[in-house]
Amino acid sequence: MVDRIREMSGLTDKTIIDFLEIKKGYSIIDVGGRDGFFSKRMLEKTDDVTVLDLNGIYFDELKQVGIKTIKTDICDYSSGSFDLVFMSNVYHDLVQECGNKALKNINKIAKKYIAILDFKPEDTMFGPPVSIRLSKEKVIADLESIDFKLVKERELKYHYLLFFERETKN
Repeated sequence: MVDRIREMSGLTDKTIIDFLEIKKGYSIIDVGGRDGFFSKRMLEKTDDVTVLDLNGIYFDELKQVGIKTIKTDICDYSSGSFDLVFMSNVYHDLVQECGNKALKNINKIAKKYIAILDFKPEDTMFGPPVSIRLSKEKVIADLESIDFKLVKERELKYHYLLFFERETKN
């Protein structure tokens, strides 16, 4: 069922991975990556992929394919350094759970890029309650507040995909 919904909405792994333009040698952290759906595809592009998740149920499987794992919440994690911080359908939860602390921690671990895939704030038959979904304008404003600039975006049927780059100060 989940795969059918992904396909209908244009949310395929190929669509997302191609959009990210992952380069060989990138270090990537998939925040809230659970079973590594996207992480496994990222591993085809680079050999440094980490899943950060509070639930370690899939960690043995992920480690077997070469994905590093960190069992914690982004609300409590700020010690790594990654070229790309990727979040799929979790940013709205992070804002609800720990607000600005999540944003500060994401800023600390993101060297160059942040990519956020999340639900549009529209009613659908699946996904989180509309009341906690965030508009892409809110997400863009949050990331701009920590000096990340939106460089590209993609509208999907039920989601938006935003790609940010750290602004360099002259």
